[in-house]
Amino acid sequence: MSAIEEGVPALGYVVENAWLGQALWAGLDRDVVSWRVPAEVRHMQPLADGYRLSLSDETELDCDLAVLADGGRSSLREQLGIGVRQRPYDQHALIANITPSEAHCGQAFERFTEDGPMALLPLPENRCALVWTRPGNDTQRLAELDDRSFLEELQGVFGYRLGTLRQVGARHVYPLALIEAEEQVRSHLVILGNAAHSLHPVAGQGFNLSLRDADALAETLLDSAAPPGELSTLQLYRERQRHDQQLTVGFSDKVTRLFGSSRSAVATGRNVGLLGLDLLPAAKRWFARQAMGLGTRSDV
Repeated sequence: MSAIEEGVPALGYVVENAWLGQALWAGLDRDVVSWRVPAEVRHMQPLADGYRLSLSDETELDCDLAVLADGGRSSLREQLGIGVRQRPYDQHALIANITPSEAHCGQAFERFTEDGPMALLPLPENRCALVWTRPGNDTQRLAELDDRSFLEELQGVFGYRLGTLRQVGARHVYPLALIEAEEQVRSHLVILGNAAHSLHPVAGQGFNLSLRDADALAETLLDSAAPPGELSTLQLYRERQRHDQQLTVGFSDKVTRLFGSSRSAVATGRNVGLLGLDLLPAAKRWFARQAMGLGTRSDV
């Protein structure tokens, strides 16, 4: 796949969370948005016409529509009694920043190994974000190595496309699983982001899907003459995104299982499938749109 073949400036972009947050903050309309920070929602109480939120600063807020987006291990989702469908991958992701000796020139790299995929994504100041997927016990071993030993082992797997890997920042490990909320809408409530669906990072689709969900929710609310918390309106949003979510979750899960298995039969099927992408332009186009995070959207 290439950006030229797809007629786009780039297949994707890597943006640090802090920069994205600044851009979103700059785009907020201060006349219609009230900002409470730092604050944490400790408790959500359902009301007849909305929710009452109890905050960590001992204040309360009443709202017509609560949008719950507190992550894949959502405590508020659990507090409201909303269950999840969970499929563990028996893998952990190790996250760290790496500094190579040679310029990355804005390129992203991904390696598919017998133990799981590895990605190095370009960051400013010639740093790279490392996402290294391994079996859980081995990931913890890597996290506990001294910097020199860790870089030597990483170099042996990644190779020398970026020269010598010179520095590594703090390492963080977290378990990987497909997690889907059993409910995404209730009267006066919407669940978004990883709280609604938490995907494996190998296909890089979780954030893209969440952005499309948020966009669809905003469009649905704008198109509706009903109050924002009306259940029929929120169900319309849910139906609007159902196909996109099913397709993206399925795509991410299949890519994870396809490239995370070292079994010979799976590896053979994987190689045949990749060859098929080169021979079938329509299939390659579909795969590229999924990989770029465009999903089923026809307007982008």
